[in-house]
Amino acid sequence: MKLRHLCPLGAGALLVGCSAPAPAPLPPPTTTATTATKAEVPHGPYISLRETDAAMGLRATPILLANCGSDPVTLNGYPALRVLDQDHKPLDVTVINGSDSVASVPNLGNPPTAVTLAPGDEAIATVLWKNTVTDANVVATSGTYFDIAPATGQPWQTREPHGPIDVGNTGKVGVSPWAPSKDKGDCHGADAEYS
Repeated sequence: MKLRHLCPLGAGALLVGCSAPAPAPLPPPTTTATTATKAEVPHGPYISLRETDAAMGLRATPILLANCGSDPVTLNGYPALRVLDQDHKPLDVTVINGSDSVASVPNLGNPPTAVTLAPGDEAIATVLWKNTVTDANVVATSGTYFDIAPATGQPWQTREPHGPIDVGNTGKVGVSPWAPSKDKGDCHGADAEYS
């Protein structure tokens, strides 16, 4: 038996087919690493919403503000708020400081006081409205998003509540002042889907 195409390799090893051309060298490894990135953690005041309570035509959506920064944040008064449509355009809805303009809710009727949040602490306010239609000739208003800021003149954060902002033809919402929350703030963007 003839053994063609055998060549010595190293210390006596044989390789079949050594007369074939050598394979092309492998390309050098790339320097770009592909790693999964974690969701960006917000810095500074971060606003989120809790589930809307809709009972007997009265709607109440808690607004949470977490201090995700490294310095204390002081809130004194009411959140700035506006109602947006599905295209993120402001609707003609009046925002009134104080929940009593919509409904008398005992724990929301307190006057504003200064609330200082240490890093990781949270404050809470509530926006109230009624789904009331009193005039069939006036088109009922329904918003999709809230634009919320810690106070007037501060940056807006757009959030989508769980359900429509169906103010009927009342044309108004009321908002309670900031108050300290017993919970710690969510600084991991749990409501990022509302941004």
